[in-house]
This record gives sequence, C-alpha cells and structure tokens, in this order.
Amino acid sequence: MLNRRQLLRNALAAAAAGLLAPGFAYGQQAMLSDQQLRAAFVLNFIRYTDWPERSFAAADSPLALCVLGGEASAASMSGIAGKLIRGHPLQVRTATTIEEVRACHVLFIPEPDSRRFVGTLRAIQSQPVLTISEAEGFIDAGGMIGLVHFDNRLQFEVNLGVVQQAQLKASSQLLRLARNIIEARPR
Repeated sequence: MLNRRQLLRNALAAAAAGLLAPGFAYGQQAMLSDQQLRAAFVLNFIRYTDWPERSFAAADSPLALCVLGGEASAASMSGIAGKLIRGHPLQVRTATTIEEVRACHVLFIPEPDSRRFVGTLRAIQSQPVLTISEAEGFIDAGGMIGLVHFDNRLQFEVNLGVVQQAQLKASSQLLRLARNIIEARPR
C-alpha cells in the first residue's frame, strides 16, 4: 500500500503530466520523455516558490527561466514557456554570462559537472534566483533544488538554507515532497 508521501509524489507526477499535455491520462505518465518530466518538475518548483515583490517590475512582468548553456539546452524547457505563474508569463531563454544569469528568476543548469558552475552559484548566492540542476551534489555545492534519480524515479532535494538566503520562499507543499532537505549555507 502506498504511504502518504508516495501518494503526494504520484500526485506531483500526475499534475506534471497534466500541465504539459492537456488531456494526458495519469496512467500515461510513464510515457513522458525525460525532458518533459524534467520540465514538469521545474514548472512545479516555480509554482511552489515565492519571490520578493521587488523581483518583478510589474504585476504582469515575465518570470524568466534561464537555462545555462546553448539553445539546445533551452529547447528542453520550451514546453513550459508561456505558462502563467501568479500572473507572470513564463519566459524561457538561455544564459551564458553572469550578467544574463542575474536577470533571471530561475536558473536551470543542465551541466552534470558541478565544478563548472560553482562560480555561477557563488555570483548569485544572495540574489532571488531559484537554482535547479541534475548535477550530482548540486545542493551541497550551493544549489537550491537538485533533481536526483532514485529507485528508477525522478525525485528532488532542497537546500533550504540557500533558498532562504536568496529571500525565496519554498512552500510547505513542495518541501513535504522533497526526498531530502538540508539547511546548509554556501561557503
């Protein structure tokens, strides 16, 4: 029998499938590509995170999801572009410089090698930029949400200390679903 935590995770996966493909049946969630599933998780992380009001120029300003790297990396998130998050249209774009990253609300780092992006994380550590990656040890390196594969499922870990330092608020609903939560501050 599924416990409450497993039911919540299944609900998140079902919601993710529904967000990406209207009319998509729950039983078909296994048919989501890795890219679609990753994008659905990212969308839900965004939906369950609050930014300081000063992060947006206006109530309907775009919420910028930046993907570190080239256009091919950003294409993996194209399915969620245009979704409305509390009145803010989700804009997906690439970022290759620190200046571009600082203009983002969310930074997805597809890079598997954490040594390559530690400098980027340090440069934005006190700014309200939600950082997400599948890189091993991401939350230990100062990232906020790390996607992890465990028991043949995509799950996530949260570094709450870094989230709070950036003046972001992760909802209790999101935190309940996390596989692991640490409260370490970046060094």
